[in-house]
Amino acid sequence: MKLEKFKEENNKKTFIVIFTVCCILLLAGVLLYNSFAVFTEEKEFNVINGTYQDPGDIYFAYYVDGQITRDLPKQNTGYIFDEEQSNCTNGVVPTFDNSTWKFTADYSNYNASDYTRTKCNLYFKTGTKTVSTALGDLEVYTYTPDFTKSACDDATCESHEKGIFETTDDDGVSYYYRGSVENNYVSFAGYYWRIIRINGNGSIRMIYDGTVAHANGETSEDRQVGTSQFNPAYVDNMYLGYMYSNGDAHGLGTSSTIKTVNDNFYSSNLSSYASYLELNSGFCGDRSTLTQQSGSGTGRTMTYNKGYIRVSTSSPSLICEYQSDYYTISTSNKGNKVLTYPIGLITVDEVILAGSSGGIFNGNYNYVKPSITGYLTTGNNYYTMTPIGGYVQYNTNGWFAFVFFVYGNGMIDGDMVSSEGVRPVINIRSDVTVSGDGTMDNPYRIQ
Repeated sequence: MKLEKFKEENNKKTFIVIFTVCCILLLAGVLLYNSFAVFTEEKEFNVINGTYQDPGDIYFAYYVDGQITRDLPKQNTGYIFDEEQSNCTNGVVPTFDNSTWKFTADYSNYNASDYTRTKCNLYFKTGTKTVSTALGDLEVYTYTPDFTKSACDDATCESHEKGIFETTDDDGVSYYYRGSVENNYVSFAGYYWRIIRINGNGSIRMIYDGTVAHANGETSEDRQVGTSQFNPAYVDNMYLGYMYSNGDAHGLGTSSTIKTVNDNFYSSNLSSYASYLELNSGFCGDRSTLTQQSGSGTGRTMTYNKGYIRVSTSSPSLICEYQSDYYTISTSNKGNKVLTYPIGLITVDEVILAGSSGGIFNGNYNYVKPSITGYLTTGNNYYTMTPIGGYVQYNTNGWFAFVFFVYGNGMIDGDMVSSEGVRPVINIRSDVTVSGDGTMDNPYRIQ
C-alpha cells in the first residue's frame, strides 16, 4: 500500500511538471507568434552598400495611414513611403523606391548580435494633394520621380508610375501628366488632344493626337498632322532655332521649316477657335549654351545647348532661360512676341516629365530608355523644339546641328533634316468651362 501511494504522488508531480513546461512553451509560442504575426517574410530584396554576412530571414510589417497590415499597398493608389517613421532591427536602414515600388536595405551597419531575424516596420502615408484646376479637382503626387527611369505600363519601363505630379514653370506651379495615364484626353476643334500639363497660370497645355481617340502606345500616323524637316540644313547653329537669323545665337528673323507646317495647320483648322486659346503661355525653344566661349551658338562653333545636359543628367526643367527663346504672339505680356499664331511644339523636358527617361544618347551609345505604352508614344518619330547643339558627331568626321526628337517607342535622340512627325501644341485658357472626365470614352470637352 505504501508503494502504491508513493507512485500516485510521483505521477501527480510528473503531471504538474509536464503541464507547467507545456504552459511555458505555449506562452513563449504565443509571444513569438504575436511578435511576428503581422510580419510577412521576404527573402528576395535589394541590398545596398556592400557586402555582409547572410542576415537570415527578414520580415516586414506595413503601416498604412497608421494601421498595421501584412499587405504592401499597391503602387499608384495615392501612397508614398514614409522614410522618417520606417525602421528595421539589427542596424538595417530601410529605403524605398517610389518609382519602382521596391524595398531596399542598407546593411552597412548590420549587427545581428541581439536578433537573428530582422524585422522592418515600413510606414506609408498619403502622398497626394488635391488641387483646383480648370479641369476640376485633381489628385497630384507631391514627390519628385526618378527621371533616369522611364514610366509606363510596359514591362520595358523601369517605373510604373501613373498620375499627375508637380514642378515649377515660368508662371508658378505646373501639374504634369506622367506614365500611361488614361484621363488626359481632350476633344477640341474637331480633333483629339492629350493634356501635357496644367501651366503655372492655370491654362491647359495639350498636344495633337488625331482625328479619333487613340490608346496609349497605339501606332498611327493619324496622331500627327504630317511630317517635316525641322530645318533644311544642319551646317550652322542657327538652324537649331524654331526661328533663326544668321550670326545670331538667339535670332528670330526666319521661320523654321517645321514652324511653317505648324502655322499652316493653325490657319486652316484652329483660327476660328482663337478665343479659347491662352495667349500668354508660350513655347520654349531653349538655345542657352553650356559655355560662354566666343561665337558659341553661331556658325559652326562647337556648341552644346543646355537641353543636352538636362537630358544627359535626367534633370528636366520648365523654366525658359531667355525671353528671346520663349515664343509668344505679339499681344502677349511676355516672351519674344514673334509668333503669328499661338501654336508650338513640345519640349524634350516635357517628354521626360511625361515618362521617357533621360540619359546618354549621343553617337553609337543610347542609354535613354523607351516608354512604349506612354501616352506620348505614337509608333512614329516626331520632333520637339529643344536644341541639342552643333558639334562633330561621335565616331564620325562630320559636323552637325541637332534638335531632339522622340522615337516611335518613346526614346529620345537627335536629328534635323529627316522628315519626322509634326505634333502641334496649344494652350487652352484657364477660364473655359470643361465637361467630361478625360477618358477615351468621355474626353474633356471645351464648352
